[in-house]
Amino acid sequence: MDYIRMIRERETNMSSRSDTVFDARGKRFRSLPRPTRITSLVPSLTELLFDLGLDETEIVGRTKFCIRPTHRIDGISIVGGTKTAHVHKILASAPSLVLANIDENNEDTIERIERNTIPVFVTHPNRVEDSMRMIIDIGTLLRATDAARDLVAETHAAVAHFSRGICASVLYLIWRDPYMTVGPGTYIDDVLRLTGYRNVVDAHWCGGGKDDSPGACRYPSLEIHNIVELQPESILLSSEPYPFQESHIRKLRDELGNIDPEYAAKVRIRLVDGEMYSWYGSRLVHVFREDVARKRG
Repeated sequence: MDYIRMIRERETNMSSRSDTVFDARGKRFRSLPRPTRITSLVPSLTELLFDLGLDETEIVGRTKFCIRPTHRIDGISIVGGTKTAHVHKILASAPSLVLANIDENNEDTIERIERNTIPVFVTHPNRVEDSMRMIIDIGTLLRATDAARDLVAETHAAVAHFSRGICASVLYLIWRDPYMTVGPGTYIDDVLRLTGYRNVVDAHWCGGGKDDSPGACRYPSLEIHNIVELQPESILLSSEPYPFQESHIRKLRDELGNIDPEYAAKVRIRLVDGEMYSWYGSRLVHVFREDVARKRG
């Protein structure tokens, strides 16, 4: 199933109507009675569920990467990883709904769950705006519309807080061996734009002799010579999915220096919180709250 094509075809039908919402595949869902039983296969959505007012009795399954809120998730059953979710464990938790994501979860896993008559609400926000719409949809689905609206209002405030004019060209790395980055049309790319960066991996670069089919440049691989050719002013090493460390800054600078010592000496390379850039849902609100509290303190 071509999820990317499906999403593009349903762009005009994404908004919620009354108690009916549509997931990223265009499947129709009706609001669930509360209390309910939810299994989340996405870390950022697990956090969102708590922020929408659900508690440990309603969230019956999570992945091992669902680590927030840290003080409330310990008692929730782990059903595997985002890419390695165990369907038998999901079924054992008897959920009334499973939350999933096109990029983070395997299509086969989603289809196997649905074959067991358990509905799966599939998400795929590619922009902060999409994430806000998703919050409203999930809030409608879980009869938590007031909490959802409050989160969207805070998200708007967070965007205004972090937004600034373009100040630097950037390369955002999410993996090494090989190095991987994010391309246009991804949620991370949109957060980079809102926080004042111009992503050097743009549509022009993606189309330069590479596969330009839909979705082909969302998470491309690069060689060191590609980075030198792109000449980003800043390189951000994300804390996830690959856990970049200080030692990787030195290694990357050395690798760049083997090709272009002058560029390697001047490029800014730093570690960044991957959750800030990639966790759609309510994470941006938490980062905003923490930043405001820190500045007031």
